[in-house]
Amino acid sequence: MLSRNAKRNIAIGTATAVLCAFGAVACDTRLQLTSYNIYSEKLSASVKLVFISDLHDSLFGKGQSQLIQAVEAEKPDIIIFGGDIADKTKMHYPKNAYLLAKELAEKYPCYYAMGNHENSRGDSALIKQTLSDYGVTVLEGSGEVISINGNSLEICGIYDAHTYDEIDGELINQLDAVTADIDGSRYRMLLAHFPEQIDEYLKGGFDLILSGHAHGGQWRIPGLIEGVYAPGQGFFPKYTNGLYCHGDTVHLVSRGLWKPSTVIAVPRVFNRPELVTVNLIPKPSKTAFTESKK
Repeated sequence: MLSRNAKRNIAIGTATAVLCAFGAVACDTRLQLTSYNIYSEKLSASVKLVFISDLHDSLFGKGQSQLIQAVEAEKPDIIIFGGDIADKTKMHYPKNAYLLAKELAEKYPCYYAMGNHENSRGDSALIKQTLSDYGVTVLEGSGEVISINGNSLEICGIYDAHTYDEIDGELINQLDAVTADIDGSRYRMLLAHFPEQIDEYLKGGFDLILSGHAHGGQWRIPGLIEGVYAPGQGFFPKYTNGLYCHGDTVHLVSRGLWKPSTVIAVPRVFNRPELVTVNLIPKPSKTAFTESKK
């Protein structure tokens, strides 16, 4: 018969094992791929894009091999970097972000708009120039019309709906700059980091808006709480993950790829780092969507 101390030790050991197992599942930082199908009557053929957001210079395998392989397996037509590829708390050369951007830009058309972490570092001009040198198109209150698989697509990018840039001696609102001349026959996409500014973005007549920043609300409880806190939205934020429909506009918010790099960092809970694939598919009716996870 077991002694009282032995029973207590078994109980403590069991509780510790259960807590460790729970922590391993809850704080899982393995890469997760989320795929969305978005349908539009403006498309004549399918287009696949990969959305990479909120990397914060995190590393996925030696030389970013895990992330690069995951992207290549999707065989995208274009790649979109959604801001915060660097991190303001790590003021070193963002080599992991550059590794990823350089490798992918050699194989795919790549687009980028800045996030708040690049802006806060004080070296955003250098980051944008480096990405441009790699072949990444930097969008900053600007857009580009591209042809993919017979489709005419317009991709625009801004940093902040409320930020003004001084260009040729004039103050120009970035959002105004990308909504001044709208061709409604094209499928129009906006890359804009802050999801809480959606009401402003909707004034631009975009078909798809891509955002990050919220990190999935950091702590999530599946089926119950879609995020505890997000910057710019506060506690129990509204826009943290997935697709939100606003009339004919689809707003996609990525949970992002950031993962804790130190033991004192705030963990992600039931909130794995996310790589997003979007399949744009022709449909002779109103826009709709489906989702799958791997």
